[in-house]
Amino acid sequence: MRDVRRLVVIGVLICGACRPTGVSMIDLEVRATPGVVDFGTPWTQVSVSRTVVLSNLSRRSAEVQVEISGASFRLDELNPSLGCPVGDEASGASSPRCPPGGLLVTLPPGDTEVVVTGRAETAGIGTGRLRLLVEGTEAATVELVMAARQPPDCGEASECATLRFDRATSQCVTEPRPDGLACGAMDRCLIAGQCRAGECVGRPVTCDDGDPCTLDVCETVRGCVALPAACGSPSPCLVGVCSQATGCTTAPVVDGVRCGDVTSDSCTSVNICLDGQCVARDPPDGFRCAEATPCRGEGRCEGDVCVTPPAAPLVAGWSLGGPTEDGGIGDQWSDVFITVDGGVTLSSYFATAPMVNAGPQGQRLPMGSRRCIAWSDLVVCADAPPQAVTAVSATTGLPVFSYTRVLEDLPALALPDWETFLARLVSLGPSRLGVVYESRRLEDGRETNCRRFSFVVLDDTGQRVVARLIEDPIFQTCNHPHSYGVASDPQGNVFFAFTQSARVSPALPDPQAPGTVIMSYSPAGVLRWRHFVQGMPGGEIAVGRGLLTVESGRGLYDSARGVAIDTFSIPFGEGLITDDWVVASPKGVQAELRSPSAGRPPALLEAPAAAASQSGLRGARWGGQPVALRFVTTGARTALEAFPIDRFQTGSIRPLWSCALEDGGVPVAFEVRAGGVAVMTDVLPGWAGRCEFCDPPYAGARGRFVDVEVPGLSPPRMPWAGPWGGPGHDHQEH
Repeated sequence: MRDVRRLVVIGVLICGACRPTGVSMIDLEVRATPGVVDFGTPWTQVSVSRTVVLSNLSRRSAEVQVEISGASFRLDELNPSLGCPVGDEASGASSPRCPPGGLLVTLPPGDTEVVVTGRAETAGIGTGRLRLLVEGTEAATVELVMAARQPPDCGEASECATLRFDRATSQCVTEPRPDGLACGAMDRCLIAGQCRAGECVGRPVTCDDGDPCTLDVCETVRGCVALPAACGSPSPCLVGVCSQATGCTTAPVVDGVRCGDVTSDSCTSVNICLDGQCVARDPPDGFRCAEATPCRGEGRCEGDVCVTPPAAPLVAGWSLGGPTEDGGIGDQWSDVFITVDGGVTLSSYFATAPMVNAGPQGQRLPMGSRRCIAWSDLVVCADAPPQAVTAVSATTGLPVFSYTRVLEDLPALALPDWETFLARLVSLGPSRLGVVYESRRLEDGRETNCRRFSFVVLDDTGQRVVARLIEDPIFQTCNHPHSYGVASDPQGNVFFAFTQSARVSPALPDPQAPGTVIMSYSPAGVLRWRHFVQGMPGGEIAVGRGLLTVESGRGLYDSARGVAIDTFSIPFGEGLITDDWVVASPKGVQAELRSPSAGRPPALLEAPAAAASQSGLRGARWGGQPVALRFVTTGARTALEAFPIDRFQTGSIRPLWSCALEDGGVPVAFEVRAGGVAVMTDVLPGWAGRCEFCDPPYAGARGRFVDVEVPGLSPPRMPWAGPWGGPGHDHQEH
């Protein structure tokens, strides 16, 4: 039996040696890997290639017929040395080496790679099979599968641009409509609008009602609007008045009004106004040498001494959040802001549901949120539920409307495997709300710099007015992780500041230098200007009186053109823009005041040694006059200080008053209401400064909130650009 086996093997080897090429089925072993090839979920009409390895495990070359089935699959052109090229089959040619339905391939020993391409003309799941046949017998099989998707409808970009889906980048790209098309029918500030390079341009409407006592401006939605003209005054003893006959002029203030250093408590010489002039006089006994403050009564002169009653500390009326009485942790709010009716609202970054009309009887909302702002008589919250803009009554917390149609209004965002979420809210006026969205690929993760931005404008019923993508070359380089600052002006123009570029970009003026891009769009979402600030980190924006500043920058910009007009010696921080001053105030005690229109040297708020402030500045009114408020801590004492913001100030400015805060902790944020302030204090050991520069600041913190009575204090006269905490302003966490 052993001899018979030996003869069979010898015969096979002899027979195999007699064949001019190839080997027989007896000693041929052919494999194909992998067994299943998944082409993924490409868009229709997009080719996807995969590699299949054909393995000849014998010692001689072998002729193998390769067949492929399925309308969506084909073999790429093979190396001519292997056998029949694809071109012969595609042309309909047929030969013994190119049989219909397959290719005759000569496989050398070892592995040979072939490329299979999938491409579908219509959406759906397509299957196919790659077969290897030797002498008509199937030797190996590979299953092919592909789930093709139909690209989304990108919708309309604007009157002057269309959106086309780019299958290569899986994004909607903007293409301008032909120049000369009529546009701007809904823009009441544009005449004879025509499309130019994808934007609607035309002649601006000129607003002039002939009244010298009005400032005439044009708003896209309402058209021409007449605002009261601001008449300046050359001295503290003259007041600006307006007459329709003569325009702006001045008149003397009431005799006896304090002028000069209004913080002086001297009883030997005091500056007062007489007949429009500031003069020094020796005050009599009983003269009011010191104004009353929230913590003490007024002072009166007794001889040469200003006598004031003892001061009493400010105390909290109610407190919420922070540690509980049993030592546990209470509600996790991290934000406080004031609604237009004076109500206090607390919110957080999804941690604890917001509370409107905060206090012992406050109304808790039924959902968490990313961030909230005050808008008219509403509180508007973001991403509650996801992608939704939810408006509730600022008094009762009852729902008013919810906008959830962003993916329908902007189909370009409804891409598979992309996530869209609400990034910012900003008031564009009493009847328009701006909403900024971010989108990112899910597979890129939360820290990606590859993001798309879009802008939606809602009316006061929650209906969409404008919806468009924010396009800019810098976003095509995966360069910016966040739209950090958003603000608006009284005309509804919108301003964006993006965080500092994360890497170099050919779209920047200096491709090798990082910096921050600031942009401005009209209420209709049309780009007005774009400005790049080299080396500046991102930050919040303050806009007012035609001026713009960025939190971490030192430049003061013209909000109409985006050009720098002045520079501070310190970063802007949480400063203020008032009728007369721009105030830079980073955390600490420094504060620099500049008045660009007056051309005066900067003034400084007093900065006592060993004092510190984490609260930033807030605008308010005290005794009918504008003041700047801040909390300062010196040793174990924390006090609320009020500084005069008067157009005639120079040099170092002392506080009007300083009132101690009893049992208040260290304030890190506060907002002004009528007759008091709502304060967020740092009360947890080791928490000082935690997440102070996160976005949003203090997210995840458990601050304690106290409401402090400050008799005589009132919110600033609106509009007051202030920092970012007043009604209608974004990013209330500050």
